[in-house]
This record gives sequence, C-alpha cells and structure tokens, in this order.
Amino acid sequence: MSHSVYQPVASSEGHIRLLILLPAASHDADIHCELKTVALPDNPAFEALSYTWGSTGKAVTIRLNGHPFGVFENAGAALRRLRHPKNPRSLWIDAICINQTDLQERSSQVLLMQQIYGQASQVLVWLGELTDGGILGMRELQNRIWSQGWHQFKIDRKYGKPTLPWTEQFTTSKGIMNRSALVDEQSLGEVRELLDRPWWRRTWIIQEVVLARKITIMCGAETTSWESVAAFFERAAWTLRVEVFGMPVHEKDFFPDRLYRIISELRERWHAKPESVKLLDVLYRFRQLECSNASDKIYGFLGIIPEVVSMGLVPDYQSTVGDVYWHFARQHIEKTKSLDVLNCRREWQELSAKSASLSSSMSNGNTAPSQAYSVLDQAKFYDVHALIEDEPGKTRRGWARLSPGWERIANGKTTLFKDHSTGEMHDTSPLEGQPARPAEYFTKQRVLPPSWTKRWNNVGCQMIEYGVGQTEDEKTAASKKAKLQDHLSTLPSWVPNWAFPTKWDPEPLIELDNPSRQYSASGDSTPQLHSAPDSRILSLSGTIFDQIETLAPAWHPETDIPPVSRKGNPALLAWEALATAPHEQCPYSPTVSRAAALWRTMIADKCGSESAPDSDSLYIETWYDRVGWAIDHQPDLTSLGPLDTTLAEQAMRGMEEKMVYHFIGLDPSRYPEFGEKLRQSHRDAKAINQRYREYMRRIHRVCAHRALFVTKGGYVGLAPWNAGVGDEVVVLDGGRTPFLLRRTEGAEGRFRLVGEAYVYGIMGGEAVVAGSEEPVVREVLHIC
Repeated sequence: MSHSVYQPVASSEGHIRLLILLPAASHDADIHCELKTVALPDNPAFEALSYTWGSTGKAVTIRLNGHPFGVFENAGAALRRLRHPKNPRSLWIDAICINQTDLQERSSQVLLMQQIYGQASQVLVWLGELTDGGILGMRELQNRIWSQGWHQFKIDRKYGKPTLPWTEQFTTSKGIMNRSALVDEQSLGEVRELLDRPWWRRTWIIQEVVLARKITIMCGAETTSWESVAAFFERAAWTLRVEVFGMPVHEKDFFPDRLYRIISELRERWHAKPESVKLLDVLYRFRQLECSNASDKIYGFLGIIPEVVSMGLVPDYQSTVGDVYWHFARQHIEKTKSLDVLNCRREWQELSAKSASLSSSMSNGNTAPSQAYSVLDQAKFYDVHALIEDEPGKTRRGWARLSPGWERIANGKTTLFKDHSTGEMHDTSPLEGQPARPAEYFTKQRVLPPSWTKRWNNVGCQMIEYGVGQTEDEKTAASKKAKLQDHLSTLPSWVPNWAFPTKWDPEPLIELDNPSRQYSASGDSTPQLHSAPDSRILSLSGTIFDQIETLAPAWHPETDIPPVSRKGNPALLAWEALATAPHEQCPYSPTVSRAAALWRTMIADKCGSESAPDSDSLYIETWYDRVGWAIDHQPDLTSLGPLDTTLAEQAMRGMEEKMVYHFIGLDPSRYPEFGEKLRQSHRDAKAINQRYREYMRRIHRVCAHRALFVTKGGYVGLAPWNAGVGDEVVVLDGGRTPFLLRRTEGAEGRFRLVGEAYVYGIMGGEAVVAGSEEPVVREVLHIC
C-alpha cells in the first residue's frame, strides 16, 4: 500500500482522519475517496465501519486523494455498497484512516476508539456480500416473511429442489413432517450462517458495537437493525423451540447466538453504567475472538473500560506479545491491589499431551467449523431425491448422504454428480438403484463429511468444498500461529495467555465483573509483592495451607448446555464417592457432614450471609437423580410423524413436573398441602423449577473442566483439570480464592501456578485466622 497520502495527525488533541467517499452513479465505477483531518471535540458528522479485513492475498485499488491506494477486497466491496449515487459520505474506516505502518500512530489512535465509535452517528456492521441463500436469512431478520416464499421458489428451481416437491411428500405424515422441517431449515439455516460469518470472530467488534449509538447490519444490498436479531430469536423461541428448565433440549433448536447475547448485554450495561464494565471480565469472556496482532487481545478492549485510565494502560505495539501479556498482568496486580488476574490463568500447553484428539480444539478460532448450516451447502454432499426408508418396507424419496468423494452439483433443472476420485461427472446419483438408505434427521445434514472443508472468501461468504488443502494464506497463518505458540511457551506460569484459549478452560470461580468479595480466602489482606532477581518472577506473601492427597477424574461436558441431572455421569459419581469417604482428619464439624461439604463444593458456595441455606441441599439431591426421573438423552425425532414428534417433545417437557414431585418427596413436611393443590396452582412448582434451573447452571459453570480433590487435611475442593496429587493449596495475600502451586524441580522455594481453587471451609478467610492449635505460617512464595 502507498502511504504518501498520510500527513501527521495530532492524536493527543483528539484529531482523526475521515474518509470522504465520493458519489458514483454506477456500482462498478472506480472508487474515489479523500482523507480529511477533523477534531473529535468539534463533533464532526460521520459514520464508522465495522468489518473484517479479510485475506491479504487480494487487494482492490481505489483513488485516495488522487493517488492509487490498495485496500483489502472486503473493504472495497463495503465501499461500493456504502457509496451514494449523488452525495459524498463521511466514514471512519480503521485500515484507511490510520496509517497502519506507523506503530506510534496506531498506539495513539487506539486510545481514541471510545470517542470515535461513541461519536459516530451510527456504526455500520458489514458482514459481506450475500450468498444465493443468504437473502432468506436477511428476510428472517427483517421479519419480511411475506417475501420469503418467492425467494425460496427461485432458490429451489436453481438448486434442484433441495426442499423436495410437495407431491412427493404428501404421501405420508412422516414425509410431510420432513418437508416442513427442511423448509424451516432452509431459512433458519441461513440465519445461522449469517451469525457464523467471520465478522463475529473479530476482537475489535466488541468495542465497536458496545460504544455505538445505533447499529445497522449490512449484508450485500440488504440492511437490518441490531435489535432485529433479538426480535428474531424471540419469534423463533416462541414458535419453534422446545425448552426444559429454560434451555433447548434438541440440537434443532440451537443457534450460534451466544456471542450476540453477550455483546448486547454488555452494550446495555455500558450505556447504563460504564464503570460496571470490568477489564478482566471482558478479556476472559471474549478471549476466543481473533485478531491479527495478539496484543490486541488486550488493546482491543481498552476503549470500553473506564478503569484503564487509572491503571495507566497504554498500547505499545513495539513490544512483543509475551512482554505485553506479562507487563499487563503485573501492572494489574499493582494498580488494582488484587490477584484477580491470577484467577484468569488457564493451562494451554498440556492439552496435546493429555489427549491427541484435542489438537483441533486448541485454537484461537482459526479451526474451520464442522457445521454447514445452509441447506444449499448441505445438498452438495447429499442426494436429495434418494430412496430412503423410515422403517423396513416403508420407503419414500428424501435426503441420503453420498458416498465419500462424491459431490452433487445442481444448476436449474440439471443435476450432475461428480466422482472426485476420478474427476468424472455423472448424470445419475451413485445411490440410484441401490437399496433404500435409513432416513436421517435433518440436523445430521449439517455435519461435514471427511475431506469437506468450510471456509469463507474475502467478502464473508461461506464456501463448502471437497478435497481442498490449505491455501497459502492458511499456511502462513498456521506458521504464524506456531511461532506465537512457541514464543508464548516461555510465559511465566502466573501470566494468563490470552492468545490461546482452549475448550477445557473452566469458568472463573470469582465474578470478574463483581468487585465485591463473594469469597475472601485471604481475609482483608492485599497483595504483598516482594522484589525478585528476575522481574518475571512473582514474589508474594502467603500461606501454604494444605496439599492435594487424592483427585477424582475431571468432568468435561461435551456441550455448553447444563445437564438436567447427574444421571449417567461417571465422573461426577466418582466425585461423590471420593468426597464422602471417611477421612481420619476430617476438618468439618459434627454438624457438617462430608455430603454437605460435597454439595456446597459443587455449587462453589459463597461465604457468610451469601451462602446457600441448608434446605437448598434438596435441590442438589434432586439433581443427583438417584431414582431416574430425568431423561438423559435427546429425543430421536427421526422418521416421526407430527403426533409422535409432539409426544416425544411432551415427554421432555414432562421432566419439569417429575422433578418437582421428586423434590417434594424428599421432604414432604415442607409442602403439607402441595400435593392437593398442585393441579390447581403451579405457583410453587414454577418457583421450584426456577430455583432448580439456577442450580443446574451453577453446577455446570463451576464444575465443568474441573476435578474434585481431597487434601491431606480432609478438605474437599475443586481444582482445574490440570491439577495433580501433591499440588500445594496456598492462600496468597490479596487473593479472593486459594490457589494451587506446584513445586519446581531443582529450584528450592520456587513454584509454578497451576490455577485457582475452591476449598470448602476456608473460602471466608478461615485459613489465615490463627487458631488455638497451630499458628498461621506466612512466607514469601516465588512463582515463576
């Protein structure tokens, strides 16, 4: 790119450059722009663009201040869509308005992001160009359902009728059900694809959207509001979703909407009370997002964090990523007088040694998803008019997966099948003339077969392809990632690695957005930092309290949906066996059984007045499900007609009532008249269900990817999955929770941080209060 167009800009005075996009009557006309320097204190009128840069492999040449200037393909596409036919448009686009080769300017302009996105009249979210099916997704978000039929008709004609002709499906109720599901999947799948686009994986979008006064989402020539996405979810939940305890029970109801909801909640919170947004909470919540410079895993959020000013955090793009991370960790401890940053430390290097199958999960978002949400993409590896059977002898036409290496290629009325092993095209499906294949439930169609890959082009459109190896850009990205992993492998153990989150990262035990001390393991103390010969060593005052003696298997849930009960969970059954086994040094009083210590540990119970009442043990006992009231699997809706589908879904909903009856049966004295009144009033049942749901979520949040342990002193606790027998339970001055330290071999008095821990019985400072038996021994602990 040419940089002669840039003149120095006074960032310290609030000066920025705006891009003046000149009008053109034709969409394909050359793009002409001008740069204009303005002062933010003067409240200039402009709009801000939020987009992904895309691959560096392709560039579009525009004219900037009369000079040729290269921009990435996605930016060029956005500029064409943004351009008015008659009037100039004032925009702020980071890749053009900031001189990206001037590291000092980049550092200073990053500090103005809060003002830039906060003052923009609106933030324009550019998702990219539309795919053929993408118009259906945008129509869903726009709630223009009346126009969808026409678009579906055109798409069906172009792609060989993947939703199947009505005449073929009216023969059986199962066929009608299947066709209806495919029609819904065609539209809803395109919404899922819109929510799966690269824009949603970009670190910088958080502050760009959170700060915005108004947000307009653009995809091709179509636009919709940010709020329309939430409205769509409400409509979908009301008409389609089957929920038990407030959560979807079947994969057909899942949407990749978690990020949207978190951003929206954060946006509301920031506009209502900016100081309630805490840096560590934001860094941890959004650590899965991507950025080209891993330092932006921190710098990309500074614009929405008021506490940044008091902490003195300033972007420094001239430092290495490792230096940025450990300087930040130490600075956070020094400025906040807390050890909360240590609660964010997660193990990331041991995963390949623990399980080779995790290699594909050890990513910062670069691993291609294995789900094709668009029906048009799914139809590439299916014969959509194959002979299938719902039960022996009951056949119909429907979707059947093609043999490995085959691809269906539809173009209007012509459908061909390509054998990739030979490169030959065939007029008929390889399944034609074969015995009927068993029917599949439509959600199985989303899973890509081996050798199929999902990636996105430079303008945000998904591409499902067979047998395509790594592109040069992907090879470069993989090499860059490997070098970064190698570089960060030398980080001190106490420094969080924000660049490489894993699927086994436990949620923090503490509420990072809540400064109140729901735990106070170190009492009212503050961190006591001591000088060390190496500034990368963290020397803190603390107490070695105990040591892990036995450790149960870690629990690694397969989904983010909390299980409705413990039924059929061998890891959690092992937890109970270990925790409740008699211990000769049991520290708990006669009134606190080891079973009580277990259930309070499994909810990581808070201290003092915030602790759960004893009576809530019934909720956990109900969750244990010793009698089998819960259904521990999704209903199989394959080949079910409307009536049977409704009955299967009602059985899932019926778990709520079964749970309530079981809960009451554990202590009938609490509800003497409940049984007689249950049919007339559901007020108590609703309250029980709500409380039960809270505990379901709490158990999942604090226990997932952790292991239960018992110490030599008989204490019950929770440790991260990477803990080991012999790890020291330590209370560090200023820590809200205890921590686990592992002694470093060959280095007397030095430790490595394993992670945070929950230990029932010392979360309120009991370990640092001198008792009558043994005095509290404090010492300086060197963590390297």
